[in-house]
Amino acid sequence: MSLASTWLAAKVSRRITVTVLTGWGVRPRTTVHDAAVLAVTELVANTVRHARSCSPFFDLLLAVTNAHVEVAVRDSHPGLFDLPHQGATGGLAAIADLARHLGGELTVQPDPDGGKTVLVRLPLTSPTTTPE
Repeated sequence: MSLASTWLAAKVSRRITVTVLTGWGVRPRTTVHDAAVLAVTELVANTVRHARSCSPFFDLLLAVTNAHVEVAVRDSHPGLFDLPHQGATGGLAAIADLARHLGGELTVQPDPDGGKTVLVRLPLTSPTTTPE
């Protein structure tokens, strides 16, 4: 879904993520659900904070497979960035560390139109979650 790059959209994105993941069977207050919502919160905040001038809109992408939850934000800002290294500080570094801890990953991919997609993929079950 496409949303305006505003702080209100950051709040709305979080609510959408909670509603959609819950509707798809990813139970609230589980590690993977909470991590996915936190990731969306950080990714959207970064888009609003750093990409809004070149990207007045962003796409919120959500998917659940048999094995993973995937959340992503795509913007049209041409600037790519290096992923934070282990031990780095800041919001994106915290998301990268959380994803690694859960057996998932954070990636940034350039889009053909000149923008980028930042994706967090989290396993539905990980060494730190209890199978349902």
